[in-house]
Amino acid sequence: MAARLSGKVAMVTGAAYGIGSAITRRFVAEGAEVLAVDVAESAVGGLVEELGRRVASARCDVAVGADVQAAVRRAVDTFGGLDIVVNNAAVGGESMAAETTQSEWERVLSVGIGGLFHTIRHATPAMRERGGGAFVNLSSMAASRAMLGMAPYAAAKAGVEAITRCAALELRADGIRVNAIAPGLIRTPVAQANAAALGRALSADLADYVGHRQGRWGEPDEVAKVAVHLACAEASLTTGQTYVLDNGATALA
Repeated sequence: MAARLSGKVAMVTGAAYGIGSAITRRFVAEGAEVLAVDVAESAVGGLVEELGRRVASARCDVAVGADVQAAVRRAVDTFGGLDIVVNNAAVGGESMAAETTQSEWERVLSVGIGGLFHTIRHATPAMRERGGGAFVNLSSMAASRAMLGMAPYAAAKAGVEAITRCAALELRADGIRVNAIAPGLIRTPVAQANAAALGRALSADLADYVGHRQGRWGEPDEVAKVAVHLACAEASLTTGQTYVLDNGATALA
């Protein structure tokens, strides 16, 4: 089978760990050249060492428009264009709505929603120059299912899905598709740490609760495979959609 992303250039935000690094690896395996960006510059540099010349890295805080603009420019200068952006960078929130500080609230939304705004703003012209492209935005089951202690994160992810729908309508004429993935519980170091912290704070084991409803933890590469599908030509008729990847957890709510 031919590589599904051959000849494509992608930028993956939050690429250092977990889902972001899995998507980077899967995209390279499918033939893409990838700019892996993260605030953890040394970690994304490790991906370059691991995956070779088809990956470049850059430090980028997606909450800062100038950082995103510079990252897009680096992708274009390094690989000759930009076809795909995966908006994976996010900051979690582990506090009740009434106990969340303003600085915590603003940081979660500035990364989760602000980062998406900045990438759409700065990457769209580069995609137009290539005749089209695809945004794949990471949402969460938290966008549609209430969970204690997750209000800031849930608000950010609900915003991701709303922007995905609006941008899909706005960019359809440019041949740019915009979709989202809403994973359930995925086995990443951050998710496992957050679940444990929430379990302690709420005197319940959130990982067991959600894991029982979902049936099992998902794996980062399972999300990466869906990202490839949404980024490639086989999903040419799909835009403005959120692909729920939670083994039926939200359907059973």
